[in-house]
Amino acid sequence: MRHRRTTLAWMMVAVAALARAGRAGEAQFRLPPMGGFAVSPDNATLVVSLPAKTTLVYYDTVAGKEAKRLEVEFQPTEMAWAGKVLFVAQKSSGRVHVLDADSGAELGVGNAGAPIRNLVVAKDVCFASTDGREVYAIDAKGKSSKTGAKGSFMAVDPAGAFVCTVIDGSARTDITKYAVDGTTLRSDATLQGKVPASLPNVQAVRLTGDGKHVAVVAGGGWAEVDHKRHYSVPLYTTEDMQSQAGELETGAYPSGCAVHPVLPLLFACNGKEGSVFSAKSFAPREKFAAPRAVMGATAPSVLAFVGRGRKLAWGVSNADSGVLKFYDVELTEPQQAELAKAYGGK
Repeated sequence: MRHRRTTLAWMMVAVAALARAGRAGEAQFRLPPMGGFAVSPDNATLVVSLPAKTTLVYYDTVAGKEAKRLEVEFQPTEMAWAGKVLFVAQKSSGRVHVLDADSGAELGVGNAGAPIRNLVVAKDVCFASTDGREVYAIDAKGKSSKTGAKGSFMAVDPAGAFVCTVIDGSARTDITKYAVDGTTLRSDATLQGKVPASLPNVQAVRLTGDGKHVAVVAGGGWAEVDHKRHYSVPLYTTEDMQSQAGELETGAYPSGCAVHPVLPLLFACNGKEGSVFSAKSFAPREKFAAPRAVMGATAPSVLAFVGRGRKLAWGVSNADSGVLKFYDVELTEPQQAELAKAYGGK
C-alpha cells in the first residue's frame, strides 16, 4: 500500500509538471533572427523586429498569438515605444525612424551620428546611445540633439525623472545617473566600480519599478573589493548611488533581466534558465527553462513581462533563426486584483 501511495504521488507530480510545461509552451513562435523589441503602454502588445526581413511582427500577448506584420524600408533593430509612436533603430546606422505605432507610417527620422546601441524613452523623448558611447535625444518628429551623457547601455526611471547609463568595455565599470530635463541629461551622481573588471561584459541595465534600484546584467558577473566573482545580477541603490542593495542569483553566466510594469517582480536569467524574483527581498520564486529551439543563443533578443502583466516573453536568436516563447507567470489573488485595477479590469 505504501508503495502504491508513493507511486501515485510521483505520478501526480509528473502530471503537474507536464501540465505546467504545456501551459508554458502553448505560445511559441519560430522566427528569423530578431533585432529588438518593444512593449505597448497597456502591456498588451509586443512588437519584435526582424532585420533581415525588414519587418515588424506584432503579437497580441493576452491571446498569445501573432496579430500582424508590417514591412518597413530599412532593417529594424532596437526599439522603444512612447504613446502612439515607435522609435526604431536602423541596423549599422545612427538613424532612428519615428513610426506611427499602429500603421508603421514614418513620421520622421532622427540621427545619432553612429550605430545605435540602445534606446529608451523618458516622457516621450527617445534617448539613443551609440557605439561611440554618446547619447542623443530624439523627439517624436525626429529632431535630434547630442546630450552631455555618456553610455553604451541605458535604463530609464519609470517616472521619467532620470536615466542610468553604463559604458561597456571600460576597465572599471561605473554607473552614472542623469537627471532628465526635456531633451537634456544632467549628470547627477556616479557609482564607481570598486575594482577593475567589476562588471565585465555588460549585457543590459534595468531600473526597478519604483526607480529605487538599478540592476546591471554582466556576463562575467560582478566583483567587489574582495575580488570574488559572483555570477548574479547585482542591484544598487539609486538614491545614494553608493551602496549595493542585493543580487538576483542566476548562476553562470547572467544574460538578461526584466522588470514587471506593475507588481514588485523581476526576472533574471542565464542562457539556460531564469527565475522570477521579488523586487523587495530579491528572493527567487518560480523558475523557467530557456527556449531550447535555437542552438548557441545566450543573451535574450526579447525579455519582458507582457499579457497585461500575466506573462513573460522570452526570445532568443542565433545567426540563422530565432524562437519566441510566452510563459504564464504564477500570481496570487491579490496580485491578480492589482493587475485588474491597473489595466481596467481587463
